[in-house]
Amino acid sequence: MVPVLLLANLLLASRPYQSQPQRAAAHHCRPGQYAKRIVTIATARQMTRQQHYFEDTNNNDPITNTNTIMNHHLRRFRKFRTTIHHAPQIERIYLLSDLHCDYASNRHWLRSICLNDDGSKDDDKSMILIAGDVSHNLSILEWTFVTLKCKFHEVGFVFGNHDVWLDKPKKHCMQISTKLDSDNDNDDNVTTIKTNATMKMELPVIVKGKGDGCTDSIDKLEKILELCRKHNVRYGPVKIQNEQSSSALYVIPLLSWYHSSFDTEPSIRGWGGIPSARNVVADYKRAVWPSPLIDNQKNDSMLAQFMDDLNDVLFDYNDCDSLIQSSDDDAKKSNSISILTYSHFLPRIELVPEKRYLTLPTLHSCVGSTYLEERLRNIHYRQNHAKQLSRQYKNNNTTVLPMQQQQHLHAFGHSHLAWDQTIDNVRYVHVPLAYPKEWEQRRRSLEIGTMVISKDGTDNDDRFPVCVWERPSIKENNDTTSSTTNTQNNGFPGEWLGGWWSKYYHVMQRQPYRNWELAPWAARRYRKLDGGLIEDFDHAKVSTNLGLSGNPYNFLL
Repeated sequence: MVPVLLLANLLLASRPYQSQPQRAAAHHCRPGQYAKRIVTIATARQMTRQQHYFEDTNNNDPITNTNTIMNHHLRRFRKFRTTIHHAPQIERIYLLSDLHCDYASNRHWLRSICLNDDGSKDDDKSMILIAGDVSHNLSILEWTFVTLKCKFHEVGFVFGNHDVWLDKPKKHCMQISTKLDSDNDNDDNVTTIKTNATMKMELPVIVKGKGDGCTDSIDKLEKILELCRKHNVRYGPVKIQNEQSSSALYVIPLLSWYHSSFDTEPSIRGWGGIPSARNVVADYKRAVWPSPLIDNQKNDSMLAQFMDDLNDVLFDYNDCDSLIQSSDDDAKKSNSISILTYSHFLPRIELVPEKRYLTLPTLHSCVGSTYLEERLRNIHYRQNHAKQLSRQYKNNNTTVLPMQQQQHLHAFGHSHLAWDQTIDNVRYVHVPLAYPKEWEQRRRSLEIGTMVISKDGTDNDDRFPVCVWERPSIKENNDTTSSTTNTQNNGFPGEWLGGWWSKYYHVMQRQPYRNWELAPWAARRYRKLDGGLIEDFDHAKVSTNLGLSGNPYNFLL
C-alpha cells in the first residue's frame, strides 16, 4: 500500500490547498472517506492488466521495486533450470515454425508425416526444432509434442506469442481426433494415440475457461515448460557429437519477446488510415503479463528484457566449460564447432520486408528484439568472459578454436515469410507452416526447401520440414527428406534453400527511406494523402530478374 498512498498524496498535492474537511465537503463525503476514495481510484488504476503485489520472504511489506518484482518472476522458473543435453546419435536436424495446430488441416498434415499405423518410430537419428507458435491451447500443444516424438527422436522447442495467449471462455468442449483416416477432427470416438508399442496417451479434452486455468501468461509459460519436461522436449541446449565425428554442433534455444523500439526504420507518411499494431495485433489483448513487465501496454521493452534474462535462469549460457568452447577431449578430435541457435522472434529488422511492402506497415514494432540479436552475437563472437577464457585455457593448455572455424545458423519464426539470408557471417533461416489460408493466397512466399507444394497445387502432404543440418560424415542418398544434395563441411546446407523475399533483398538494396510509397497490394487498404505514392512493383518482372518463378502475391494483383 505504500506506493498507493504516495500516489494519493501526489494527487492531493496537485490541487490548490484545501483543508481535508473542505475537500470532503466538495466531494460530498465525510473527511475520513475522502482519502479512502482517492486510494480506491489509485488502486484501480494500478491493478490494470492484472498487476500483482508480492510479499517479500523477509517481511510482510509488499514488493514495490521494479527489479525486485522482475526477479520474483524470474525465480519462479528456477525449478526448470536445465543442463546441456548430449545427443550423439542425431544425424539430421529439421526445422519448422508457426505450426498453428489450432487449424484442423495443419493437424492433419502433421499426423500424416509423423504417425505410422503401428505407432512405431521410423527415424531414431533425427531431431526437429520447433520455433514457436504451436497453439494457445495446452491440450493441442501436448498433442503436438507427442505426435512429433512419434517421428523424431529429439524435439527442441521455444515458445511463441500464440503459445502464451490466454484462452477465451468456451461454451462447449471439443475433443481432438488422432485417427489418421478420419476426416472429422471432432471425432469423439478416438481419444488415444500410440507413442510406441507399449504406451498410450490419453488426450484431454480442451479445458473450459480462460487460459487453461492460468491467471496470466507467466503461469501459461510455466505450464508449457512443465509439458516440455513431461515429454522430454528440449528447451535447453543440446550438444551433438559422437566418437567418430570430427566436428561438434551446439543447438541453443533463445527465448525472446518483441519490443516497439526494435523498429528503427521511418514510419510511412502520405497515407491515412494505417492502424497502430497495438490496435490490431491480438497479442496485446490475449497475452496478459503482470506489471511491471507491461505498463498498460505502453512500454514493452521491460518484457523483452525479462524474456532475455529468462535465458540465464533456465541455463547458464555463459558457462564456457559446457557451451561453444572446446574441452580437452573435444580439442583433440574436433576440427570445427558449429552453432545452431533458434528463436521465435526476429533478431534483426533486415529479416522482414520494408514497411511499404506490408499490408500492416506498423508491424515492425511487434516482430523482433534487439536483446535477442545481442545475445546471439555474444554467442557467435564469444565476447562474454573472453579474459577468463584466455586465462583458463592458457592454464589448462587447451586449444581454443579460431573464430573462422565456427559456423553459425540461426532459425527464427513469427513472420510467416520463408527466409534464407546470411548477414554478418550468421545465416538466418525461417521455415513456416503458417495458416492454411496463406498457402492458398501466397504460397510462393512460404515455400522453402522441402516445404513446397506439388506443382499441381493439390497435395499439401508433399511438404516436409526442412533439413538444416546433416552430419558431415553421412553420405547423401536418394532420401526425399533431405533438403539439399550439397552440404558444407559443417553440416549446414551448401545451397540456398529458398524464400522469395530473402532472395529479393539479396539482389535489391533495402530502402526504408522510401516511406511515402506503398506497394499496390498494401495501397488498396489505405487512404492516399498528399505526397503518397503507389510503387510500380511488377512481381512478374521482379521474379524474372531474381531468377524466381511464380508470384508470392498473385491473389492481390
